[in-house]
Amino acid sequence: MDKNTLASLRTLGRPPQGVKNVMEAFLLLIYQPEVMRDWGNCMQKLKTPADVLIKVEQFDPQNCIEATAQKADGLIAGETEESIAKKSFEAAIIYKWTRSMVDKVKSGDGLKA
Repeated sequence: MDKNTLASLRTLGRPPQGVKNVMEAFLLLIYQPEVMRDWGNCMQKLKTPADVLIKVEQFDPQNCIEATAQKADGLIAGETEESIAKKSFEAAIIYKWTRSMVDKVKSGDGLKA
């Protein structure tokens, strides 16, 4: 994941629902407890890819609220890395990171609050 990945996703005007869900789940994790309400809100966050990447680097599954991870998991539950890659290669990169972090939080690393 790098600035180009995020910049490419930002150019999508009307992405497929799976891509939207992946981005909402991803941004929900790194900007918790903010809720990504729609694609426009997601795009606002992606305006500054450097800030997003800092959030990714600073993300600690042990400091993630379990309910937030569960919500993110619900957004991407029906998808796989392969199904997302068919819609957007860049979104598949985001999916892989998001799935990994959700799984870490759910495995007991997250906050119970």
